[in-house]
Amino acid sequence: MMDIFDYYRTEAKRAELKLILDYAAQNSARGLAANFLEKDIWVTEILRLLYEEDLLDGHDVAFKGGTALSKCYSTIERFSEDIDLSIHWADLAESDDEAAAWAQTTKSRNQRDKFRRAQGKRLEAWANDFVQRLNGRLSDYGIEGLSAEIEEGFGGEKIDIHFPHVAFQDGSYQLEHVLLEFGGRNRGRPTVSKPVTTYLSEIDEVSKSHTLPKAAVEAYHPDYIIWEKLTALHQFCTQENPLDTVRLSRHWYDVDCILRNLKEGTYQSTEALENVVAMKSARWATKGVSFEDILSGELVLIPPDGLLKEIKRDYDQSVSGGMFFSAPDSFADIIERLAEQQGQINGFLKGLR
Repeated sequence: MMDIFDYYRTEAKRAELKLILDYAAQNSARGLAANFLEKDIWVTEILRLLYEEDLLDGHDVAFKGGTALSKCYSTIERFSEDIDLSIHWADLAESDDEAAAWAQTTKSRNQRDKFRRAQGKRLEAWANDFVQRLNGRLSDYGIEGLSAEIEEGFGGEKIDIHFPHVAFQDGSYQLEHVLLEFGGRNRGRPTVSKPVTTYLSEIDEVSKSHTLPKAAVEAYHPDYIIWEKLTALHQFCTQENPLDTVRLSRHWYDVDCILRNLKEGTYQSTEALENVVAMKSARWATKGVSFEDILSGELVLIPPDGLLKEIKRDYDQSVSGGMFFSAPDSFADIIERLAEQQGQINGFLKGLR
């Protein structure tokens, strides 16, 4: 069997890979274009390197976000191209006693700010070491144009992995690189072990004649995914600072899908709710946002009208950019369902008081 990465090593082989990807796109039950199928190869391989070759340096790291929802929980019907990872905050706290570290770093605003600055420096130092390890491993592939670099200005939280493309699509909504997003002020547990395979592996003619990457990852626990996503929408809808809506509409789509399709988790997990609210209140304080209001049944999922129009515009661009496996529901339908869910969830939360 031919290793799929062997095609990248010569121009002639890259032309062959382009034909394979075009064939796969024509036969993909998900309706994915060739450029998305190609990027997914690298997303899966990077996940394999992270979790199976210990590039994460022994830290507890949760795989979450849209890509986890798509590839681990089959909850959303869109191509998610980023790898969203959270290093458990205590792993970068330089303390063996997590409870004591939490108490010390959350007892006052001054201590919270001090922790945030120190944690940011530790994450940046860790990310620099990580990129060196990753680039050392990527060099083993012998593929020109394959490399990783830290995005400037993000304190080590964003790492771009560049790979040589053979498939392209005009006007694509897709990023040209694989984006790793690391967080060091959040939870990296609890997690659930999940297998991850490529979308190419679903095409029999390709999978039977090629070795394709697969990974075993630690996906964020579904109860926590639900509340991470719900609190994210609450923040977007209530924060005072201007919001960049580029590539943001996916969050409303994801939450709608989660509440309808995620079978393994529930918003009724009060443990997950309280832990997520406590973490975001302590580590992610944002002007105008009260995560504690959620505990009182004041969750907000629907943005103000002006912001809603901008988010809809981004959603329409993601649809025309081919990010979805099939034609998704209209943004108006999504918002209508979320308004209903907002009422139901707040009713549940008020009943707990």
